[in-house]
Amino acid sequence: MQEPTIPDVTTREGFAAAAAPLDRLLLTVSHGVLHSWDEASDAVQTALLKAWRHRRSVKDSASFKPWLVRIVINESKNIARRGVTAELQETADETSADPDMQMDVQQAVDQLPEKYRLPVILFYYDDMTVADIAKALDLPRGTVVSLLHRGRERLRKELKDYGI
Repeated sequence: MQEPTIPDVTTREGFAAAAAPLDRLLLTVSHGVLHSWDEASDAVQTALLKAWRHRRSVKDSASFKPWLVRIVINESKNIARRGVTAELQETADETSADPDMQMDVQQAVDQLPEKYRLPVILFYYDDMTVADIAKALDLPRGTVVSLLHRGRERLRKELKDYGI
């Protein structure tokens, strides 16, 4: 089986091809920091512009995803530091069989301290590997594993009524 070809992110077409499938991931990561879909969308757009300007600094196309996630996290933190107010929690995703549980899970994740929230979102919602999360957050792999473990423990305590 042949490995998928990774586009050359230094070209317009390659950058667009590499960034487009990450749109939902980037928005979710930013929302994890800002708790506002509108502000998250602004942060992602700004981050994509910054990434485009600095696209030649990507060491190789394989590290594009963690590099771009790091830029989105930094831009989201910049917006949060500027005192942007978060909107009320939006309604839960309608794909869940139990909307109350979905909303409670989302609230529990949103209430996690950021150091646990970001790895949990990246791992469970966006299917990033521990290695990619470590690159994106600029942390050792073992630290990411520990943060995921502690984040899960906090979520279990918060969601014990659901038998999670």
